[in-house]
Amino acid sequence: MRIYLSLALLASTLLVGKSTFAQEVPEIVEPSEVPAAVTETVKAPEVPAAVTETVKRVQQLLRVKNNKVSAVTASPVTGLYEVVIGGEVIYISADGRYFVAGNIYESKSRRNLTDEKRAQLRVAALNELKEADMVVFAPEKETLHTINVFTDVDCPYCSKFHKEVPELNKAGIKVRYLAFPRAGVGSKTYKTMVSVWCAKDKQQALTDAKARRAVKPATCENPVAQQYELGQRLGITGTPAMVLSDGELVPGYVAAKKLIGYLQQK
Repeated sequence: MRIYLSLALLASTLLVGKSTFAQEVPEIVEPSEVPAAVTETVKAPEVPAAVTETVKRVQQLLRVKNNKVSAVTASPVTGLYEVVIGGEVIYISADGRYFVAGNIYESKSRRNLTDEKRAQLRVAALNELKEADMVVFAPEKETLHTINVFTDVDCPYCSKFHKEVPELNKAGIKVRYLAFPRAGVGSKTYKTMVSVWCAKDKQQALTDAKARRAVKPATCENPVAQQYELGQRLGITGTPAMVLSDGELVPGYVAAKKLIGYLQQK
């Protein structure tokens, strides 16, 4: 199998999966030590010791908040190992000398194998969540498609998208909202979203917040911070951002009519 390797050596951030749709909307923490989980993950005998050592160095070089290694396996390219760090995928040479942050393509099919791996990671992460912790707008009849939408109540394009949710529901599309307060945990937006997630009627509270109507302050045990952290791990940088049922990441606002057509042809 002939493989083309996109050699994009690591810059300040790692590449994230691209989508058919263009994005319309647009901390670094120095790790004090390498997590113990790394050694446990990469000590399998089939992984060269040089790769294990480079994984540790790469973690320190990334200097990102969530740099836990969850898997080290052989990649589709002979001599390269695939490493999953947080929600990103990188590659390390068998001798540990080189690492690559970029995409691997299969030349004949033109498949982006790295993007397919990222999609698998997104699906696995979302499958661990409880739908009861989301704000869900479901069709009255049969659900044909489900989309997961990371949203911010103070985002204009999120409000525009929300106005079209009834049209999506009529087309059999379930919309599952996850919280992504772009200003971060503790911000005014974050506090409003906590009130939404703690409201007796979460659907109405979210609709009110997006329409700039007052939401009654409320607190409870809630998943807002966890969902925000998950979004960052999955490569979400702006809102709205959709993750489809197959793990494809669709950043930015997409009109309902266009989205319906896209889902129907998938």
